[in-house]
Amino acid sequence: MNNSVSTNTEKSDNENELGVGQLFHLGMTIDEVRGVLEAHHIEIINEIENTRDSEAWDWGNKSIWTEGVSFSFDQNGVLYEIVYENDETTELGVKAGDRIELMKEKYGNQYKLYSSKELVGMGMVEESQSLTAEVYEYRMEEHYLQVFANDSKITSWVMSKYKLGTNSPVSEDYTQTVISKQGNPMKKHLWEEYQRYLELIPTGDDSKYYQILASDRARALLSLNKLGLLELSKDEFNQVNESREELRSALEHSVVYSGYSSNSEHVIAIISPLSYESKSYQEAINLIADQEDEYEFLSYITQQSDERSLLVGLDLKIEGTLVHSDEMKIDKIIVSNSDDSNTQTAFSTEEITDISDKYKRAKILNNKLKSGKWYAFAYDGTLIYDPVIAVSLNGEQVVLNRQ
Repeated sequence: MNNSVSTNTEKSDNENELGVGQLFHLGMTIDEVRGVLEAHHIEIINEIENTRDSEAWDWGNKSIWTEGVSFSFDQNGVLYEIVYENDETTELGVKAGDRIELMKEKYGNQYKLYSSKELVGMGMVEESQSLTAEVYEYRMEEHYLQVFANDSKITSWVMSKYKLGTNSPVSEDYTQTVISKQGNPMKKHLWEEYQRYLELIPTGDDSKYYQILASDRARALLSLNKLGLLELSKDEFNQVNESREELRSALEHSVVYSGYSSNSEHVIAIISPLSYESKSYQEAINLIADQEDEYEFLSYITQQSDERSLLVGLDLKIEGTLVHSDEMKIDKIIVSNSDDSNTQTAFSTEEITDISDKYKRAKILNNKLKSGKWYAFAYDGTLIYDPVIAVSLNGEQVVLNRQ
């Protein structure tokens, strides 16, 4: 990419031939920029000097704003940053309004990602703003390309001599960080899904669904990092751990549980909704099970309970993430209170089989589950108030926790 900018103004045929994109470049003086703007009839909307914080690195720096493009100058009056919010494209054809996927397709995955929390801490985003704000920073040869996005859509892009929020010149090397992700396809896949689901959380009625999925992928990254199956950097670990804690508090009444085995099998369970608050998860439950009547199915199991017990349905699915297996064997499923005060073994009885037939669900044979299919069990939930689910899978106990 060259260090130049063009603007969306009316252009003569001669200007188009010359290429307005060559008018500006990092390192120009403020007088040179003003002269070019005047010569090409580009209106200056505003000029400001940063006087907010005398301790800030950019104290006294000046900015010039035009329609869709702004310029920032250091205290010596030298241009160090150009911000595009119009239809101007980067050298590889990316512009404001494009999806982040296009940026990654054009520029790859060698970037530093700044989360909304980091941007709030840097004073670049208000805490009340959308939690999907992000900045992707690429190191180019002599400058940084910074892409600002919200809800996976590019809002602006920047050429800067400095690392985001600093006056640190180009020195970062993001190659090793990205190689770490790219070198482990499972980590790369989980990380991208985790980020995507976080981005989708605020949208519409599916928020609980995306919260559950984001929390599950966060658990995957943390669990597999602990098992040594992938490696998170310190920053990655802190980011994932913090967001997972926030998600867990938001999912207090979820009836979805998950965990990961040492062989990276993904084990997920949905139990019967037992409270008024659980009803709000109806759409999420149906989406996760990919069954329009999953909520109804699990509720029906409980509704068939006799007066002496509270039958709680438990729908279980196991799928491989690292190694694919057509079938997986479970020895037993133990459901207990978090303090182990009461323990029940989940079972699959004739009654559950009849209900499974009624709702056209898969049948389990010889404790073997086909990968990716859901199988129904039940347990006596009379004394189980805050269930912890442990699945004995291929001789290993995999603990499932609420999202």
